[in-house]
Amino acid sequence: MASVNDVVLSATFLLLSLTDFVGNVLVCLIILQRKRVKFRPSTLDFLFLNLALADIMVAVFAIPRYVLNHAFAHPLGSVGDFLCRFITGGNLMWTGGAASVFTLVTIAFERRHASRPHQVRRKLSKSKLRVLVLSSWVFACLLNLPLFFIMSYDDRSNFCVENWPHPLLPKIYGIIWFSVVGAIPISIMAVLYSKVVYHLWVKSSIARLHRRAILILRKATKMAITLTVIYSICWLPNLILYILAFNIFYAVYGSPLYRWTVVLTCLNSTVNPFVYTFQSRRFRASVKRALSCK
Repeated sequence: MASVNDVVLSATFLLLSLTDFVGNVLVCLIILQRKRVKFRPSTLDFLFLNLALADIMVAVFAIPRYVLNHAFAHPLGSVGDFLCRFITGGNLMWTGGAASVFTLVTIAFERRHASRPHQVRRKLSKSKLRVLVLSSWVFACLLNLPLFFIMSYDDRSNFCVENWPHPLLPKIYGIIWFSVVGAIPISIMAVLYSKVVYHLWVKSSIARLHRRAILILRKATKMAITLTVIYSICWLPNLILYILAFNIFYAVYGSPLYRWTVVLTCLNSTVNPFVYTFQSRRFRASVKRALSCK
């Protein structure tokens, strides 16, 4: 029998997942349809497209993990373990989350590239863009690869858990996750955006640029920085708790507190389309055209 907290958690995950899915699908449609209107998709648009796809993946695979887990009797044995590793265990959800942060780092490098006065009119080539987008997914899959071998179903907790062969391995893996998905990318983005802010708001060498070009760069950069700040706030609690779960308090893993930190990670994917809408007049115009079927 599901507790009140479980029901509230499931309802919250369902609301976030549906909002995430609808919002990011709308983002994908708007970006893909810009070729048919007067706006031409930019390099940043295609990176936002990849970010939206990663967020959609989070929404889709959060539902069997945190919404439907009390709606059916989970199979046991090898079948149950298979479902945990590919559907009900959330491995693909975390793959989408990792791809999301790697895309945010790519966006930060793109903004740094665009903020340089002598490179403002230059764009990343399509071949480089494809390599960067593909790399974000390759690294995300490699980071999550161990989970597809050790995840199994625990009928006592009615939850898919990580069944590591040695107690040292989850400790190392938790530190790797915190570093690769948290500390390192956040530090890189902080350094890159500090340089971008310096070039766009402080350094006088951009004065020779057209004022409209500067305003466009600043708006896009504000949006990218906002996405980075939201990511940091939403992901750090879960990453920290994940390390604590396998180093100090194992009972924390899968607990209501742990699941509420996962809610924050899903919230991050959900709010991204709203950031685009509130901070980009062009995107708001595209949303209005889409909603009015024009």
